[in-house]
Amino acid sequence: MKSNPQPLFEVVMICLVTLFTLAVYSFIDYEIKFGVELKKSEMKAFFTPPQNQPFIRQKFDLALPKIISRTLKSDELARVDTSSQTILLTGDSMCEGLMFRFNDYVKYNNHKIKTVIWYGSTTIKWSESDSLKKLIDFYKPSYVFFTTGSNELFIRNIQEREKHIQNIVSQVGSRKFIWIGPPNWAEDTGINDLIVKNVGQDRFFESKNLQFDRASDGAHPTFKSAAVWADTISAWVMQKSRHKIMLKRPKKS
Repeated sequence: MKSNPQPLFEVVMICLVTLFTLAVYSFIDYEIKFGVELKKSEMKAFFTPPQNQPFIRQKFDLALPKIISRTLKSDELARVDTSSQTILLTGDSMCEGLMFRFNDYVKYNNHKIKTVIWYGSTTIKWSESDSLKKLIDFYKPSYVFFTTGSNELFIRNIQEREKHIQNIVSQVGSRKFIWIGPPNWAEDTGINDLIVKNVGQDRFFESKNLQFDRASDGAHPTFKSAAVWADTISAWVMQKSRHKIMLKRPKKS
């Protein structure tokens, strides 16, 4: 008696249709919710190549920008808050590369740091969840370093994200705060301009014009490049930001 292959065939087809549906869902710009949120995979970020340039690793310029010096003059030092700070570093996966070098800075400058990474996060997710406010309430930082936007470089209808950026800023409240811009690997559709519009130039560190040595995914900076990125951010905070704190460069890492 021959077995009937029909049930097995139906199961295989159901699996294939499900995988195809989830793959398509990962490429759309919104999320489906029906009581619970249907999480999207990172397939889009993996398969989306950088626009207007080849998908290759880039060389990082190891020199700090010329507008930022490595030492402070006496009058500049007088404007820097030298007290010990509790820093909350949070945002998307770009925090991962930054946190190791920032750990060196806080130890050297007598600060404390807490790092919380939300992989794959966007301005929409941070806005709709109030997660930033909850983290601030829990850790009670005196300074917030926030980085999100890398997952929104190429989205359409970018203006729709403005209300979410404004919500994130409102969650920070009156605390000292900087938004670390995404390390673009290609020209974005306006996310950087939209963030600086709502945050202000003295609270927004623009990363998009820096050159990075990229990891194998073509997007994330290598740890070595991220360390230099953190050096540049720290010098900018100490000299150019709205709320200047002591972030002298560690002698060792």
